[in-house]
Amino acid sequence: MRARNLAMLCVLLFLAAPDCPAQEPAPDLDGVVKRLMTQEGVVGASVLVARGDEILLHRGYGFADLGLEAPSKDETVYHVVGPMLPFTGVAVMQLMERGKLSLDDDLSKYVPEFPLQGHHVTIRQLLNHTSGIVDYHYLGDPIEATSRQPKALDEVMALYAGKNWVNEPGTKWDWSISGFQLLVTIVERVSGQSFAEYVQQNIFTPAGVKSTTYCDDFSLVHGLSHAYRRFEKSYVPANENDMAYNADLRFCSTVGDIYQLWKSIGKKKLVQPETFKLMTTAEGAAAHMSPQDPKSQYGFAMILNHEEEHGRIGQHGSLFGYSGSLYDFPEDGLTIVVLTNTEGQNAYAITRGLARAVLGLPQLPAPPTAPQIILQDKTVSAEERKQFSGTYVLKLDRLTPALHDSFAQYRRTFRVFDENGRLMIQALGEGPERLLKQEDGTFAMRSKPKSRVSFAAYGSTAANMKIDPSDFGVALSGERIGAGDPQTFHRQLQ
Repeated sequence: MRARNLAMLCVLLFLAAPDCPAQEPAPDLDGVVKRLMTQEGVVGASVLVARGDEILLHRGYGFADLGLEAPSKDETVYHVVGPMLPFTGVAVMQLMERGKLSLDDDLSKYVPEFPLQGHHVTIRQLLNHTSGIVDYHYLGDPIEATSRQPKALDEVMALYAGKNWVNEPGTKWDWSISGFQLLVTIVERVSGQSFAEYVQQNIFTPAGVKSTTYCDDFSLVHGLSHAYRRFEKSYVPANENDMAYNADLRFCSTVGDIYQLWKSIGKKKLVQPETFKLMTTAEGAAAHMSPQDPKSQYGFAMILNHEEEHGRIGQHGSLFGYSGSLYDFPEDGLTIVVLTNTEGQNAYAITRGLARAVLGLPQLPAPPTAPQIILQDKTVSAEERKQFSGTYVLKLDRLTPALHDSFAQYRRTFRVFDENGRLMIQALGEGPERLLKQEDGTFAMRSKPKSRVSFAAYGSTAANMKIDPSDFGVALSGERIGAGDPQTFHRQLQ
């Protein structure tokens, strides 16, 4: 009855004053999250949407643990990949404010052992990804073959030290997680503290967060969601180790804490306003982040882009079977934090869907549904198993505009071998799986049903192997470098 009276009142007011605004229905944010979780194949997620001081949505979806059927909650804990990176930038800028370093200091001042190969790289260039240093997690074997192996900071640096430069410093924007590893090293050496200690004392404590912790192999994190990746039509655990990467990727948190950390910047608890303005201003080559989108830019440790005409700042990412996204729309007073426990850039997709709903923008079209692929399993002869067995080093056939320059140095080692009458394939550092022979003579893997593995054989031994397409959308191909025995295969790590 009350709703009817309000509606009648609005009609009467409209007749008296035609400028009476129409009542816009509130967007169904809950429905947006559920739709995109299904579309993106997400196991569990926690979401926070705030506009001004009003929390529009703060809840969990799906499962934090599939095996136990434990539901995700509003404040479930996740490994955070993406949203914590701006706070690495905050740590560096705090030291700048205190006169401990200058943004134009050369890297060699703090990390003299890093081989610069005649280049000069500044802290500024590390912060805005114009250093030209290759990104180690796009190199292939150095990290993919050891992603379950914990590493000290110098072991992480050893993954990319001495590799080819991708660009002359300062000339081009190109994402490089290696820069964050070097920034962590600088923070530790300038402050005299471990990165975990510094961030706790100078960022987490001033912000008043309670559920954000440094999480490594020596930590028990209460409420931590399990990580998953897709396999065939279901999900399996994702087993990467966060200690295999930068120390600033070794943090666990909740959407509420991430939101509070971000708001603490605006409340001047972490850096001064002029410092934050510097962090959110693109300089030089970082003002041209994407040839496909002239408006996309990069500041210091955060992306500056847009949803149509609505500007946003923040960061997203995915590793370890987790996905994270933090974006703030300053002119719209809108902040969105999404954390999930499923690999892929699904948290970013959910963020975009929520932002568009709040801002009144049309829903993005869903990707086309992939046709179901039915794999065959033809008999593989003993002669074929012998012919195709070997260790192969593959590289990308070509680079596309969507791939970073570091991929030019990507190398991945595989072995193909006969395991008691089964033709198997194994990537270095991963588990083996069967190769399934198809009608056309190529082979398939259940983990990657769209890909086809083929061999070029000359005589009794294959000389080349090709996987088309790879996870990067283009083919991987390369030569046989030796037998498929464990000794030859594991020698590639030496």
